[in-house]
Amino acid sequence: MGSNNVSDDLKAIRQIMERSSRAVGGSGGWFMVLWGSIWFVGFLGNQFLPADTAGYVWMGLSCLGAVASILIGIRLGRQTRVRSTVWRPITLGFLALVAFVLLLVWLFDLNSARDISLLIVLTISLCYVLIGLFTHGGTAVIGVILAVVTVGLAVLLPDFFFLAMAFLSGGLLIGSGLLFVRRGE
Repeated sequence: MGSNNVSDDLKAIRQIMERSSRAVGGSGGWFMVLWGSIWFVGFLGNQFLPADTAGYVWMGLSCLGAVASILIGIRLGRQTRVRSTVWRPITLGFLALVAFVLLLVWLFDLNSARDISLLIVLTISLCYVLIGLFTHGGTAVIGVILAVVTVGLAVLLPDFFFLAMAFLSGGLLIGSGLLFVRRGE
């Protein structure tokens, strides 16, 4: 492979990354604020409510979050007036993520809220890293921080895992989302 081919390939990859980043714009920040708020309330529910009740709270919050995500996506798509091919793979990717997480919960017979939360948050962290590699490097950094914080909390504060997750992980998503929105990234 000649150096011209490598240079052309790198230019093509850079153009795809720039197009993806422009198409997403500052909208990714609003999704982070939304889901950070949902995590905040949901994890507080895990800490202070009976397990069955907390499960229903999470189901309600997740449904509300899915509808709100669709509405945010529609609204931001109209505001930016950019026809983006980025949203379809991201949406399908997150639907695949849900299917794989449900399959893993079933296959490994995960029953505790802590184990299920770890699986979900670490999987979402991986998605943030992967999406960030193609859209905005800051998103990848948030994914890494989220994973490290989650594992650290599970190991160091097992009795207060959900409370700490509400404030640290939910707060991380809300704060970084607001920062992205403010910067328009």
